[in-house]
Amino acid sequence: MKNIQFITFGGGCFWGVEKFLQDTPGVIDAVSGYAGGESIDPTYSDVCGGRTGHAEVVNVEFDADIISLNALTKSFMARYGTSSSSNTDSISQYRSIILYRNTDQKEIIEKILNDENSSKKFTTQIVALDKFYPAEDYHQDYHGSCRVSA
Repeated sequence: MKNIQFITFGGGCFWGVEKFLQDTPGVIDAVSGYAGGESIDPTYSDVCGGRTGHAEVVNVEFDADIISLNALTKSFMARYGTSSSSNTDSISQYRSIILYRNTDQKEIIEKILNDENSSKKFTTQIVALDKFYPAEDYHQDYHGSCRVSA
């Protein structure tokens, strides 16, 4: 039986993050969408217009027996984490953010981001997931041009 878990990552344009995660062994599904904001049922136009507070994110379903949350988060952070201090207060849809489901996930993520042995100090936002809104169908499995390289 698989050990299915979910986590949500945002690291810029969701197309590049989605492709990166879909290519990660142990990831079952990666769905582009919006989270971390205030409005209900946001559209791409709303989010890009800066009117919602949501980030472009990818909701990840993974098998923790193949890839642990620790390993998945470290892989994401190596590619999409930020050390820019301005990110902690950012409401940009392209901000670096991890949205967790429970306190166990939060503790794992905080430990990685606060690792004193790391040469890089991350300022990725860590937020409890309130609601994930899937992006419009034309954004799923897009793999097209993106502001963040895949």
